[in-house]
Amino acid sequence: MDNDRKITNIDHLDILTNGTVDEIKDSVTNPNQIGSVIDTKTNEQISQITPVIMIINQGLSDLDNRINALSENGADMNMKIDYYGTKRSANEIYQMRKV
Repeated sequence: MDNDRKITNIDHLDILTNGTVDEIKDSVTNPNQIGSVIDTKTNEQISQITPVIMIINQGLSDLDNRINALSENGADMNMKIDYYGTKRSANEIYQMRKV
């Protein structure tokens, strides 16, 4: 996330961005939480985001293990949110990133 944007209303943000797979599995109990991406210059919401989409956007080498940890905690990969102006699910975003 660049300095022009910040994520709000997501629990355990530090663990999602810097934690291990085990920390994610043990801490993230609301994997379907819908947060906001805020433009820090205007303070306006520019997108919704979920913990799973955050993990997908990171694109770390253990991405599948991180997604599995959230799925085991109940993440709905097909739940659609307003993702930068389009209705998208984590699954759709994951498939687009794999191409």
